[in-house]
Amino acid sequence: MAKETTELTWEGRKSQIKLSIYEIKRRIHKATFGRIRFKKSLKAKTKKNIFVWSMLALPLLNLLVFWVYVNIDSILLAFKNVDFAAGGVEYWTLDNFRNIFRMFSEHTDGYDMMLYGANTIKYWMLGTIWSIPHSILLTYVFHKKLRGTKFFRVVLYLPSIIASVVLAGIFEAFISGKGVLGKILIDLFNVERVPAWFQEVEYATPMLLFYSFFFGFAGSYILFSGAMARISKEVQEAAALDGATMWQELWHITIPMMWPTISMTIVTSFAGIFGATGAILLFTPNLPPTFTFGYWIFDQVRRYNSYYLPSALGLVFTVIAYPIVLLVRKLVTSIYKDVD
Repeated sequence: MAKETTELTWEGRKSQIKLSIYEIKRRIHKATFGRIRFKKSLKAKTKKNIFVWSMLALPLLNLLVFWVYVNIDSILLAFKNVDFAAGGVEYWTLDNFRNIFRMFSEHTDGYDMMLYGANTIKYWMLGTIWSIPHSILLTYVFHKKLRGTKFFRVVLYLPSIIASVVLAGIFEAFISGKGVLGKILIDLFNVERVPAWFQEVEYATPMLLFYSFFFGFAGSYILFSGAMARISKEVQEAAALDGATMWQELWHITIPMMWPTISMTIVTSFAGIFGATGAILLFTPNLPPTFTFGYWIFDQVRRYNSYYLPSALGLVFTVIAYPIVLLVRKLVTSIYKDVD
């Protein structure tokens, strides 16, 4: 009996020893591998931060170099000029702004700011007052999937796929004297001479405007079609059941529900009112009567390596456009409330 009791006691002690050893091992395992998991989670977090900052590095660098630095430097250049007689030494001056006001009052060849302003307004009106309503109407027609809309959608979107230089070459060949338009004018209308459209001043700007009008719908169409596609079909079906015509649906449902996109487009167009331009570089790069404000600034840098006067002109336009943009934004955002 005593022997059996001793054996049981010994077995109990062995089990206690085993439990104690198991508990020790468990705690050691938890302490060791628990730390490893913590290190792994910390390492994963570090990797995530590295990935995020690596993705943001290029956009941030682009912002700092091509926006912050360029704009700050252009503001400083507006108040500077260079004295070539003194060896190209820069000095601070307000002469650039005096020259700008003088150019607006005089009509000097190559510096006719009033003519360039008139051309700029023409391009802006074409891209805003005409293009935005027309793009909304075309987008709505395509959205309703009427007969023939797929063909016209491809025709309007195709120019944005083709490279601009290739497209300009095709267009110029089409309207030339030996092209399709030239043959039509000579054979059907008995025209003796087909004008050199982009070399003659009286035809150059109208033809540039026509080119911008015909090939400038793709961007607005993509923007408005995305906004129109987000409109609930249930709302459109309810309007149809209530007997609304397509025009009533467009005016009272579609436009109000996509107004945030339309208002953003309007505000953006006013922000770039002084930078509106056309395909001047492709067709009339050396014909000053076709220039706009934006192209004149580019031409001054390209041809004369001049930065001071263009920087001052850009600063003047910024000061004028800023309050205009704020006023327009306040007006367009008050027409309709945002619809979720």
